[in-house]
Amino acid sequence: MVNNTFRDWLKTLQQQAFALNERRLVVLVGDDCWAHSLLKSAGVIEKSTLCSNRDFIYGDNPLIQPNIAVKSFRDKLGSESDFVVFSHSKFSIDALAALSGTLVAGGVLFLHINDYATLSTSLFFKRFLAVTNRFAAHVVIEQNNFSLPDIACKPSVASSANQDSVAYKYHCKTQEQVIAVEAIMKVANGKRKRPLVLTADRGRGKSSALAIACAQLLIEARKDNPLHIVITAADINSLQIFFQQLHASLPIGLLENSCFTYGNSCVEFIAIDQLIKKPSTASLVLVDEAAAVPVYLLEELATHNHRMVFASTVHGYEGAGRGFTLKFQQKLTIICPNWRSLHIKQPIRYREQDPLEQLIFEACMLNAELDDLVCKDSALLTAGTKSSIETLDVNSLTFNYFSASMLAADEALLAQVVSVLVTAHYQTKPSDVKMLLDNPHVQVLCLLANINQRQQVIAVAMLMREGCSGVEQLTKHDIQSVSNSKRRLTNQFTPQSLLTQCGVEQAFDFYYLRVMRIAVHVQLQHQGIGGHLLTHIDKFAQSQGADFIASSFGATKSLLSFWLTHNYYMARLGFTKDKASGEHSALVLKAVSPQAFQLESAINHEFYRSFDYLLVDEYQGIAADLIALIQHYCPKALQTELTAHDIAAVTAFVQGHRQYSCCVLSLHLWLKKRLFKSNLAEQAEIMIFIKRIMQKHSIAELCKQHDFTGKKALEQFLRANI
Repeated sequence: MVNNTFRDWLKTLQQQAFALNERRLVVLVGDDCWAHSLLKSAGVIEKSTLCSNRDFIYGDNPLIQPNIAVKSFRDKLGSESDFVVFSHSKFSIDALAALSGTLVAGGVLFLHINDYATLSTSLFFKRFLAVTNRFAAHVVIEQNNFSLPDIACKPSVASSANQDSVAYKYHCKTQEQVIAVEAIMKVANGKRKRPLVLTADRGRGKSSALAIACAQLLIEARKDNPLHIVITAADINSLQIFFQQLHASLPIGLLENSCFTYGNSCVEFIAIDQLIKKPSTASLVLVDEAAAVPVYLLEELATHNHRMVFASTVHGYEGAGRGFTLKFQQKLTIICPNWRSLHIKQPIRYREQDPLEQLIFEACMLNAELDDLVCKDSALLTAGTKSSIETLDVNSLTFNYFSASMLAADEALLAQVVSVLVTAHYQTKPSDVKMLLDNPHVQVLCLLANINQRQQVIAVAMLMREGCSGVEQLTKHDIQSVSNSKRRLTNQFTPQSLLTQCGVEQAFDFYYLRVMRIAVHVQLQHQGIGGHLLTHIDKFAQSQGADFIASSFGATKSLLSFWLTHNYYMARLGFTKDKASGEHSALVLKAVSPQAFQLESAINHEFYRSFDYLLVDEYQGIAADLIALIQHYCPKALQTELTAHDIAAVTAFVQGHRQYSCCVLSLHLWLKKRLFKSNLAEQAEIMIFIKRIMQKHSIAELCKQHDFTGKKALEQFLRANI
């Protein structure tokens, strides 16, 4: 009886949501059998394969069988769904946020909670439910107190939500989509090296705009000048909407094996790795969901293709979304200074201010906006600055530690912390809000300024307690399993990396505070505020009884310089590029306790002992300016003094009396000494020395990169500049 009542109620709920052009959240709080029975009776789960391809089931519940792998939820970006069932013991908010964006109008997101302890212990989930309860459109149904609210439709809202009465050019759904279509076509028909970056929140018709533009270009293509358009993405499954829309816009075209043909022209999917290995001569290259693609691959595509469109969601669903916004677009400015940006705001799959989208935005703080800092108190400003804050006196700032309960109790404070992190750091994602509130290992430190009688967060550091911090008891068996590569521990990145990658057997005997994030308000960056916060972190670590402060990040010259100039030491440099940053990951350490200094020195020495050798192998592709910086901080004890023989060999090479290969060891030692004595990372000439002498790049490669006519010209350059 209950099941039949629920089925009828759900049908009415869907009808209401569809009439209002909205989506709904239904939270089911109860055991697995109860939730399974309800969902099965309503026909949401256990349908035939043909009927369920628009219903997404995610999680690890043995009764509610998923059709999406736990780590593959991003594959559904660009897809559409009618139902999403979410029953995951670890409550991956990143997955929930991403999958909610696939729902179309009339769609329902079912969130199943079978662990009552979650409701009482999780600050994040308490807040999530509190936000849910602020929306009359969403429903919480409990097994122990079963009731179904009445549903009534609101015709006035429904009529205002109907967008189908307006006819737009190219059969677009909104005028913004028309503008996007024409901007894409302009890339194909206009001047070269003027790529378009098309961004939008989920459900704005971004992928459809790509397809509509392709259809128009195929229609307009001349027979004697056929078009070859390439579409690429991190996963071909995310292009379902693109190819569906392409076929709908041009029904007489032929879609076969991910290649759409019309006349002599075509739109073809090529995987990113293949596109980079064998650069195409495509008329236009489109990248859909570009935020899910590693930044360094996007750079390569932009370098080798003259007409490109990068389209992506940038509101945090992808995790790397901020990397696309902050990091890639900065690099695109260097590659193609005339690139253009376009953002689509109006949703298509549902109405503006849709209750589910608003819930996800508020619960995940995706709508946290960074306050513009305008100051009326001249005492806070250094001499000669304007009222819009450009420079703060760091001595006027207040340092504070905020516990999870303090953040949960103060929504405005939480919003300030998250907005600084999101705006300043490229890897912030929805799960970071959950981490701030629920992870006992995490601590939040802030610098605040009293601006116009109001405390304003201007810098944030997220710290993770690791090793023997007292938060978690690790057994010898746990550590042995890590050492034997049989297990990876959560919340233990630093000691785990030191043990397995650096061979530090006693790594878990120490207490680490790892700086996971450090971010400064964008109006106040590059003024020493980050360094000022590090000074406070040093004192905080000492008060906590920590042995080390650590940090791991994508190593660029500027970022690594920040840490090394504040007396942090190299512990490790990764062998492969990080997906989000496109850089090799660095691990740096700073000893805090007396017993940690000796180990810090030993770890740093071991890093530099192998560094020179790895420069001709795993590190051969690392940027030369980064190598110059790292070599500058090489311990003096590891510097080999130049002998009279070395000096004579370098002199003989400069004078043209001896061949390069006869003197290369002495040249290597000479160069290493020069880099140690002076920070030469800014000098362009030194980059060629590092590539040739330390990284052993080939003569042909260097001549091509730096416009030398041949071996003789390259060696003349080396002699002249030594």
